[in-house]
Amino acid sequence: MIVNYYTLLNIDQSADLETIKKAFRREIAIYHPDNNKSPEAREKFEQLVEAFDILSNEDKRREYDQMLAFEANNKPVVLEQKQQYEDWQKEAKKKSKKYNSIELEDLLLLDIFVLNGDFLDGLLSGTDGIFDSLEDIFDLF
Repeated sequence: MIVNYYTLLNIDQSADLETIKKAFRREIAIYHPDNNKSPEAREKFEQLVEAFDILSNEDKRREYDQMLAFEANNKPVVLEQKQQYEDWQKEAKKKSKKYNSIELEDLLLLDIFVLNGDFLDGLLSGTDGIFDSLEDIFDLF
């Protein structure tokens, strides 16, 4: 069964990226380990990172919406789509571990939303990643 990330973030399926970011920041502040030490909070934190990772990426979101539509209409999700979804979950779990290790205040101060989290990944992986990400950012302008 596919998790409904829109429900998880308390947003409409038609929400724009800015709304998704605000919802993620709101929810992540509640469930970050700095604020919430319960075992359930860790799982919720991971799901929130997963939701943001998928909904903030245009291509992933389009495919995810198709999967939700299939499930809503009781149509089987195609095997490739199911595998893709599982791969997204694994990728998000890795990001969740990185985000979990950053203090909440620092996490909220960083613009982790630049290039769908790639900038933060660069910050956490060393200076080479930082410079690659900055070049990508400058290429946008």
